[in-house]
Amino acid sequence: MRTLTRRLISWTLVLMGASAATGCASDAELDTFAPQGPIARELHSRGVLPVFWIAAAVFVGITIAMVWLIWKNRVKTYDGDDEWPAQTHGHVPLEIGWTVGFLVTMIAVAGIMLWSLPTVDATEDNTMAVTIDDHSVMWEPTIVVVGNQWWWEFRYYFSDQMDLADMRAHGDAKTLPPADIVTSGQMVIPTGEEVELIITSRDVIHSFWIPALNGKRDAVPNRFSPWKIEASVPGFYFGQCTEFCGLSHSRMRMQAVALSPADFQAWVDSTSADAVEPTDPEALAGLEVFSGICTSCHLIEGVNDDVYEGADQASGAAPNLTHFANRSTFAGGIFNTYNADGSLNRTDLEAWLRDPNALKENYTVPGEQYRGMPDLDLSEQQIDDLVAYLSGLGAKPAGWIIEATQVE
Repeated sequence: MRTLTRRLISWTLVLMGASAATGCASDAELDTFAPQGPIARELHSRGVLPVFWIAAAVFVGITIAMVWLIWKNRVKTYDGDDEWPAQTHGHVPLEIGWTVGFLVTMIAVAGIMLWSLPTVDATEDNTMAVTIDDHSVMWEPTIVVVGNQWWWEFRYYFSDQMDLADMRAHGDAKTLPPADIVTSGQMVIPTGEEVELIITSRDVIHSFWIPALNGKRDAVPNRFSPWKIEASVPGFYFGQCTEFCGLSHSRMRMQAVALSPADFQAWVDSTSADAVEPTDPEALAGLEVFSGICTSCHLIEGVNDDVYEGADQASGAAPNLTHFANRSTFAGGIFNTYNADGSLNRTDLEAWLRDPNALKENYTVPGEQYRGMPDLDLSEQQIDDLVAYLSGLGAKPAGWIIEATQVE
């Protein structure tokens, strides 16, 4: 009996140690304990750490009590007829104790959360000068974030700025006003500035979470919810949808790229321009393929913006490809656009165009609206042409961004 007990204790300790070890990683992309901005740091100190230690104390306390009760009430010997320890039914002081104890614990957690709310809800006026189309405007850093199955869209309004009240008055996430910049997968923000987010969805409930910059906020169809993030220094920060939203929920990622104000302005200059018409014969052939096949869903400014009326999708939208090549990920943030050495990741891009459902499960039933990218039955020549065309849409990101991306 003692040998069996020792073995159980040993295996329990081994399993607990293994669980603790596998739960830690020095390079975790989604690390709640590595805040990288003032908002995330304050939330971390006010909310995350206190609740973590309360939860740890509860876990340790329950574990110790459970082990002690099992040990105290174990069957000491199987000799004789009485094989079971004395059974206890009803213990008023104990029942009152654990009821009051857990009530106090939950009140403490609720108090901590209420104390943390001002950190994530309050906003400040911090307008900054941005030049758009050769005109300088004072921009209150605000980005409209739209969830779609299974990718994120980011909309920048500089010329005709939209705030939360404007979006709520508009009310329809599928018919948002035209923006100066529309991009997907990666949100670019200036460092040292509080960036207000207006979060919504076009199809189902999603949840926006970039843990290094703030907590999470649900994206509810046609409901416009306020949020904010801020990065102290230039960097690359990973995020993930945290509300189950269908087949490829786990593959609905996003990233925030924080740039210095000067670099952010350079990004605005390049990304607000229309796509440049290619001169390379293969890229020109790719433009022809895009115009004939891809325009039923995708938009490229300067190509089909004069006739585009939305995508043949349940959400009514698909990623804007005007500056595809200036993003370091594609397909909802799950594949690298470039290899670590800066070369184009042709392997994944070609595979995505060849059979997207094999790489990211989508709902593409013929006769019904698509949820995700369908198989277009492209020939190998069409794929080569499209790759040549897409790779020329926009300037390649800086080397440090490509190096920092490398999603796995």
